Amino acid sequence: MEKVAGLNWAIAKTIKDIRESKGWTQAQLAGFAGLSDVYIAKLEQGVRGDSINALVQIAAATGITFADLARAIEAELAAGPQKPQNSKGRPRQQT
Repeated sequence: MEKVAGLNWAIAKTIKDIRESKGWTQAQLAGFAGLSDVYIAKLEQGVRGDSINALVQIAAATGITFADLARAIEAELAAGPQKPQNSKGRPRQQT
C-alpha cells in the first residue's frame, strides 16, 4: 500500500500548532505524553509520523480526543501541507 503524500507534514504541523497553542516546549509535550523529546522533535520535523499509539498519547496529553486530532490532521492534509521550516536546534554552549 502506498503512503499518503504529505501525511507526515500534516501531522508535523498539527502537533506543533497544538503544542504551541498550549505554550509548551517539545520536552514538556514529551513528558506529558510519555514520549521522548527526540521523538516529538522528529515528529514535528516530519521525519516520523506513523505511530497511532504515539498520536493517541499526544492527544490525551493535550486534552483533545484522538478523533479531534485526526480531524485536524485531515484538515491540514487537505490544505496541502508544506515541509516544516528547518530550525537551528539547540544553541551551542560557549566554552
